[in-house]
Amino acid sequence: MIEHRIKKVKANLLLEQPYFGSVAMMQKPKQNDDIQTFASSPEYFEYNDQYLEYLDDQQLGFLLTNSAMHQALGYSNRKEGRQDWLWTMAQDYAINSLLVNNGLSLPDGLLYDDRFDTMSAEAIYKVLEDEIDDIKHTPKEIENIRYEKMEQSHEYDEDPIDFEEQNQQLINKAKLQGDLPLGIEILIPQIDTKTVSWEDELYTLIENSIKFDYQLLPPNKRYLYQNIALPSLSGEKVKLVIAIDSSGSVDGNLLARFLNEVESIMNSFSSFEIDLLVADAKVHEHHTLYPGDELSYTLKGGGGTDFEKTFEYIDENIDKVNLVLYFTDSFGKFPSQQPLYDVIWACPNKEAKVPFGTIVSIGNAS
Repeated sequence: MIEHRIKKVKANLLLEQPYFGSVAMMQKPKQNDDIQTFASSPEYFEYNDQYLEYLDDQQLGFLLTNSAMHQALGYSNRKEGRQDWLWTMAQDYAINSLLVNNGLSLPDGLLYDDRFDTMSAEAIYKVLEDEIDDIKHTPKEIENIRYEKMEQSHEYDEDPIDFEEQNQQLINKAKLQGDLPLGIEILIPQIDTKTVSWEDELYTLIENSIKFDYQLLPPNKRYLYQNIALPSLSGEKVKLVIAIDSSGSVDGNLLARFLNEVESIMNSFSSFEIDLLVADAKVHEHHTLYPGDELSYTLKGGGGTDFEKTFEYIDENIDKVNLVLYFTDSFGKFPSQQPLYDVIWACPNKEAKVPFGTIVSIGNAS
């Protein structure tokens, strides 16, 4: 089955090229025998199954990424009166240069010219426009391009997906992981570095701190409400300890934000169990949570903060800890010894200083 093969190729692409694989996951495959090769639309990667049979899996991965990138880069909104066929060519040259220079395998017949390796689609269009004559780059030649532009349509099976918004989120995630594709800043006029939320930064740190395998089913729940089917994380059960600072210096609104993010973490990671601790100068509550559990606690505390007591409690009562995530305002007594497991401190104090671990600033959270 072609669709089964496409799913397999996307899964492999996610592991080998996470950003490109995530972009390719945005489109649904759809067989279309009325086209010769493949086509990209705001919703589908449409294909002729006989054409795909001639491609190996690496080349198919290139096509899936090419198709989705046409949507993710918002080219339809950047046309600005340019000729359709020439604008399509410029897009292909730009996208294919990006993919080739990041190690993807170019199928025969697709447009590529290394002179365009450091140029945007807009700049490439200008070059092609200047080269138009009776021999090359005429509308007739568009028939030889292994990319077929779909007619504009506003009829969707479901609500249209905002590919550009989703792509910005994937760009943010790739930036946090140090995994941006080589040269992508040339194709995107402005890579917005200010929209990375503290929640996404925290999520990425958790993911990087714990070793998981990726799987496609069930999908990651964190982005499903935005119609983004990213891979979920699987593997052996891991022990995640989340400590919530309930001291008098942490107000009710901040505690509510802490609990909301704990619930979000529970819905995002499927292969773990959470030990939730509520503590100030001592640990007042200890709950063991699993995916699907609901949080409805009245947090006890209100005194001073002694982080040392919390870590002593963890060492004495919880086995095989992989990661400790501590929601706190960072004011309190810290342990003198660094624990053997990773620690992430999530706090609203931008000037916070901790003796060990990683700080995530939630000062700009809403």
